Amino acid sequence: MKRRVVVGVDGGGTKTLALAAEIDGEWKGRGGAGPSNPHAVGFEPACLEIEAAIAKALDDNELASLCLGLAGAGRPEDVGQFTDWVRAKYPGVPLRVGSDVEILLAAGAPTGPALALICGTGSIVYGRSTQGELIRAGGWGYLFGDEGSGFAIGAAALRVIMEAFDRRGPPTLLTWLILSRRGLKSPPDLIQSIYAAASPRAEIASLAELVELAAAQRDAPSISILNEAAFELAEIVRAVYFRLGSLSVPLILSGSVILRGSNLRAAFRRACETLGLTFKETIEVSEPAAGAVRLAQGMVRNSF
Repeated sequence: MKRRVVVGVDGGGTKTLALAAEIDGEWKGRGGAGPSNPHAVGFEPACLEIEAAIAKALDDNELASLCLGLAGAGRPEDVGQFTDWVRAKYPGVPLRVGSDVEILLAAGAPTGPALALICGTGSIVYGRSTQGELIRAGGWGYLFGDEGSGFAIGAAALRVIMEAFDRRGPPTLLTWLILSRRGLKSPPDLIQSIYAAASPRAEIASLAELVELAAAQRDAPSISILNEAAFELAEIVRAVYFRLGSLSVPLILSGSVILRGSNLRAAFRRACETLGLTFKETIEVSEPAAGAVRLAQGMVRNSF
């Protein structure tokens, strides 16, 4: 029998996750798909991935409301474009479209002032002030920002490999790790391998885990990369922290690069201490789509 369910979507630069739940909160389904950041893959391909994830999560149930939290949808024009698409695709369904950090705040700290940092393929910080205002820093894409992100870490790794190859920099374990992963023999081979990839940005971001692995083995260039990335992330957080109206706020962390990167996370904590940033607690959220579900449920309940 069909049920009325709400769906929350978390769309990022690497993957898309949709979660479905009944209005009273019982989980009903989940669906995964490819990347849906419109600035990385284009608007129409992003819509196709979102639609595929929603269909899998719905599993032939009836859609009661929908909340999209999308990387790359922080600007009003992006929100408007996705809103028009959803209204045409799912007419009459209550809808909310926002950034991926908005749903992260809903998942980790539904009320009150809070800070949220996403560090995955890209990076962005949002804060919710004591007045409920959303304040943003970072998240401007890999050409204009995304400091401390998986892409930034991976790009730095490629640079130190080429510096070592030129003998402009010290040897690094990253050379062997990255060449082995990609089945290559020499650093110059990386150029064709990366540029020919279907998504060079995603390929570069995926190298962040190898930087973590090398840092754990005391590779000095890798440690330096992670320390620099951590300080960049802390600087983005600081840009929002002192504008929230309270210095006692939770910090919500999400994104595979920082959640899986113990060395990056430890360096980030040290950088925050250096900058005088303290938090009431640190909350790790592995599935921000749960926050999108919470917002979707609220839309239905408020309509009664």
